[in-house]
Amino acid sequence: MFKKTWNYISSIGILPEYDDILVKRIKLTNQFSSVAIFIFLFSGINNYLLSDFFSALLIEGLVIICLIGFYLNKLSYHRFAISFLFTTISIAIFYFDSYSGILSGTYLYHFPLIFAIAFVFDMREDRKVMLFHFLLIITFLTVNVITNYSLFSSRYLTDDKRSQMFMFNLIFSASAIGFFVYLIIQNNLQESYFYIQRIEERKQSEKAIREALSEKNLLIAELHHRVKNNLAIISGLFSLKINDDLHEDAKSVLLESRNRVRSMALIHNRLYKSDSLIDVNFDEYIKELIEEITTSYPTISNIVNVTTKINNLVLNVNVAIPCALILNELLTNIYKHAFKDKVDGEIFVSFSKEKDHFKMIVADNGCGLPSGYDKKQSLGMTVISSLTEQLDGDFKFTNDHGTRFELSFISNNN
Repeated sequence: MFKKTWNYISSIGILPEYDDILVKRIKLTNQFSSVAIFIFLFSGINNYLLSDFFSALLIEGLVIICLIGFYLNKLSYHRFAISFLFTTISIAIFYFDSYSGILSGTYLYHFPLIFAIAFVFDMREDRKVMLFHFLLIITFLTVNVITNYSLFSSRYLTDDKRSQMFMFNLIFSASAIGFFVYLIIQNNLQESYFYIQRIEERKQSEKAIREALSEKNLLIAELHHRVKNNLAIISGLFSLKINDDLHEDAKSVLLESRNRVRSMALIHNRLYKSDSLIDVNFDEYIKELIEEITTSYPTISNIVNVTTKINNLVLNVNVAIPCALILNELLTNIYKHAFKDKVDGEIFVSFSKEKDHFKMIVADNGCGLPSGYDKKQSLGMTVISSLTEQLDGDFKFTNDHGTRFELSFISNNN
């Protein structure tokens, strides 16, 4: 019953949307008000028993002021409620300290008050307010010392009564300090419990995220595997159609189509086998692609030497696939047309990156491009233009002891 009542009193004015710091402050203010009310009630009774009826009545009036603190908290004037409460209590201690004299020990209540100020306020946010309350206490103590506790001195209190009051005030001030120490320990234990609970909740969340990520990666890997298999089936169907009965032009179209499909299948195969499901080592991929294309043109593969300069560049799949298809078109065209009547073919492939700027160069020492090549609407040129536009880049062909192709684009996907 007591615990339930105490929790109700402590939570007066707390709303669900408040953060932990504000909740803590409101609770402590309510708890301090409760302790102050308890002390004022018994101090008033003690003064009444000592026949000091005026001070007893005045002290009991302070109970009403403390109740106002609860009301201010309920109205959500939390900062004002704290300062109002501490200022009122400081004035009350100052008055009764002077009224009762130094022998009464009323000044002892300054210690739990200082303790409460340090505990309730946040040093980082309320430094000025804390300084104000500390200076107020020092000022009141100084005034009483300078005036020799005679500013509001009572003529009705004897030294014997002051001595009795001292024992009462000593016990209650020490009890108040002990109670606040207990509150600090309880608060720290509660915060530690919540902290441990949040750590555990975070661990559980991270575990769930890791499991979800692992499942996602597994699904993506399986997706790459199935795409690769499907592309392999399509490539196989093209291969089945390529036979000696077909016209050379038809064979060429099927062969080029098969190579395009294989270039994409290689990307998905690499993604499936790698730890990363979105990045491709383009250097290794180009070497594999060159081997695939070379096997498609066995009659000239033995006279062509391919040199690459990629430096283990890693590309995002969104960049790698268009670049791979462009490279496939270029290499296929070179193998088909560049080395007629030559016995020493050279192909150079370079891919470089500077910040977000990419540049791909494919050059050969073949027969060069025919005049008016850019006006022909060939499938290969259409594919290159479309993929370059997809990369939001630019390309150009030049004749320089062969053909030189340059592609440049900027990408933020890597």
